[in-house]
Amino acid sequence: MVKQTKTKKVQSADEVPNPVIPEAVLEEQLTWSPGEGAVSFVVTRGGLRVSDKDYPSADSERAISERNFWNRVATKYPDGTKLEIVRYDKKKHRIW
Repeated sequence: MVKQTKTKKVQSADEVPNPVIPEAVLEEQLTWSPGEGAVSFVVTRGGLRVSDKDYPSADSERAISERNFWNRVATKYPDGTKLEIVRYDKKKHRIW
């Protein structure tokens, strides 16, 4: 006796609904990049960025306290590098 196989019929409820997104929203998202035009500052030691934090101004209280921390580290382990709070440059100060 041969076993008969039944074929399953797909109903419309099994389809995945795709949301309709207007093209204007997608174009807006592609042209805008976060942080565009915003000026930020980072703490550097010998021209190299020391942390992943960035600050809105060079005289920010947190930026100064981070520079003071790295200054204490540099005095304990001197290597002749200079600590500075500089303007963020996306090529020099990128985070990997």
